[in-house]
Amino acid sequence: MPGGRVLLVDDDPNVLAGLRRQLGHRFDVTTAESGGQAVELVTAAQTAGAPFAVMVCDMHMPGQTGIETVELVRAVSPDTSCIMLTGDADQKTAIAAINRGHIFRFYAKPCAAEQVGEGIAAGLEHFQLHAAERRLAENEERWRLALEAVGDGAWDWDPGSGRMIFSEGWRRMLGAMAEPIAPHESEWWDRIHPDDAARVAFDIDRLLRAEKSPLSSEHRLRLADGGYGWFLARGAVLYHGPDGWPTRVIGTHADISERKRMEEALARQADELRLLATTDALTGLWNRRRFLEQADEELARARRYGRPLSLVMIDIDFFKRVNDSFGHDGGDAVLRWFSDCLRRCLRKTDFLGRLGGEEFSALLPETDADGAVLVAETLREAVAAQPAMLPDGRTIPVTASFGVSQTTESGRDKVSDVLCRADEALYAAKHGGRNRVCRFSG
Repeated sequence: MPGGRVLLVDDDPNVLAGLRRQLGHRFDVTTAESGGQAVELVTAAQTAGAPFAVMVCDMHMPGQTGIETVELVRAVSPDTSCIMLTGDADQKTAIAAINRGHIFRFYAKPCAAEQVGEGIAAGLEHFQLHAAERRLAENEERWRLALEAVGDGAWDWDPGSGRMIFSEGWRRMLGAMAEPIAPHESEWWDRIHPDDAARVAFDIDRLLRAEKSPLSSEHRLRLADGGYGWFLARGAVLYHGPDGWPTRVIGTHADISERKRMEEALARQADELRLLATTDALTGLWNRRRFLEQADEELARARRYGRPLSLVMIDIDFFKRVNDSFGHDGGDAVLRWFSDCLRRCLRKTDFLGRLGGEEFSALLPETDADGAVLVAETLREAVAAQPAMLPDGRTIPVTASFGVSQTTESGRDKVSDVLCRADEALYAAKHGGRNRVCRFSG
């Protein structure tokens, strides 16, 4: 049966039987033959969490009157709608009953069962409305207390009028502010960092159009000192108007500035670790592992699109003599100078790595063997054109040998195959007198 429980109270058993017979098919009816029994039933129901939604009570009963009964019932179950029945139809009696007993409806006997039924139906709606309002008030109070405990700033917004109420916590969140916060949405919008404004507007538009709920938007807000802090806005639509457009949105702002600082620090550390894992510490070039990973990617791309790819192996001539004559500091200076020289001469689309010791390699996408030989010759001439400078000002003439290999047309090459052929060409360059470029011709 819809709406909730109904309690009928009258000292006349015949009246109760008649009302139960006429109303029992529409409502969940319980009866009581005295005011005291009614209060006991209401108290037990309230304690059990199943309160009576409506009580229909006779005004004149021996012992405890109807008005006294209503007052006691309302003290125990304040949401219960009370309907009074009486044979006294004068105006003064009705006014007294309504004023003293918080009466929802007042009917003079005799009254039709249909009339009482309509009153009960209205009382059920009244009960449900009051119960919902009470729950909402309790929930909002719990929400307010929870927000105060965690330090978030709360807001309550009417998108139609732009009216927006901010909690004191929201004001404190932005720092000490001389001017008061106006109850308007512009207090939020005008504080959003220009770089974040479009994204926040997009997030809120999706919330209002029910495309995404609840709202969750990270952005920067201007603080009282003129700087910016990071905040997380969360919110949800509470009510909609007849046209379906939101009329009330509630939410919070939480300060996430410290979390953002930690994320940025972790990101920097991750970048540094990634750099250490892929970079040769002495020269700043890719290390062997990273270079070979890129070679795998470029080889797959060249195979997929049928494009040429060449690899050049590079070795500094007589580098052991440099270490023997000038020590490892001198050798390190030569390696750094050599790396810079190669880097300056290569295209932005080429890749350069130090594979170990004085051995380097260049990966040349979109380049066949003829083109790679020209690139290698350019590198050789640049290295030989000027001596390397040591930290103490002395100079050392440096030359290098180059071995060139191109991927084959079979499409079955692996990186190790191309490296092996380039190594053979490099070996030929060294045995052919060094300071030269040799192309694999096997």
